[in-house]
Amino acid sequence: MFLLKLKFIIPLAMVTALLATLGAYSYLQNQKQTLEQNHAAMRPVVVAKIDLPAGSKLEESLLEARLFPAALAPEGSFTQPSELAGRIVKSEIFAGEALLASRLAPPGSSGGVSAVIPPGMRAMTVAVNIVSGVSGFILPHARVDVLATVSATLDKEESKTSTILENIEVLAVDQTVSPKDDDPITVKSVTLLVNPAQAEKLALASTEGKLQLVLRNTADQQTAVTEGVSLKELINKDERPTTPAAAVRRAAAAPAVREEPAMAPPKQVIEVYRSSTRSEVVLEEGKATEKKPLK
Repeated sequence: MFLLKLKFIIPLAMVTALLATLGAYSYLQNQKQTLEQNHAAMRPVVVAKIDLPAGSKLEESLLEARLFPAALAPEGSFTQPSELAGRIVKSEIFAGEALLASRLAPPGSSGGVSAVIPPGMRAMTVAVNIVSGVSGFILPHARVDVLATVSATLDKEESKTSTILENIEVLAVDQTVSPKDDDPITVKSVTLLVNPAQAEKLALASTEGKLQLVLRNTADQQTAVTEGVSLKELINKDERPTTPAAAVRRAAAAPAVREEPAMAPPKQVIEVYRSSTRSEVVLEEGKATEKKPLK
């Protein structure tokens, strides 16, 4: 009986081992195919090894290639660090961040601030102090409005302050193009990113008047329509424009004028002589009335 059982157990164990071996082999083959497919779906992407400030020149030692899923690789990325040797960084790139064509200056560009100026734009520096520089809170890449105060030569009351530029990007503060933190810094100059027409306005205003920078929220893209204000309007209340509500209040506060009663027209008296008798004719309201003769 035992030999009969042994005769069936051994073939059964062999068949079971064979099936297990085939299952393991099939699983490993499937895993191998999956890895090969995943590897085929990956592509290298060049990333920065360290933080790269704006205006710096790239070297191969500062870059490395990492595998990214092909479907998730950023558009405009590069595959080999050698492709980027000598290129200039337009805006700060952090360690581990992929390098994109939009973040780099065109091939052949020189380093420094000139590399971060977009085509068609100009960098112009204006002098500031602790007041006009908003107490040092103006940092690179902030957005500002520019006010100009021009003094009249003959009549000081005609001096006027107007907003000449709006929503202008700050390219650099002194020689700093990348802010380290949000702490205020005391500076003597601010470099603004403007187009040629804005540069002409800025040059004239800085020569003929005084400039004041006004810090604005970077998310605020609305344009404010103002007419400026003159010294005469500032000190003379009568010259200030009034709102409809103010005009209504002023009209309501004005004292009522009492109408005087109309005066009756004066009477006209005509003396009439008949022989030696004198009488008077009174003309009143279109009627003539003769009084008794007077001696």
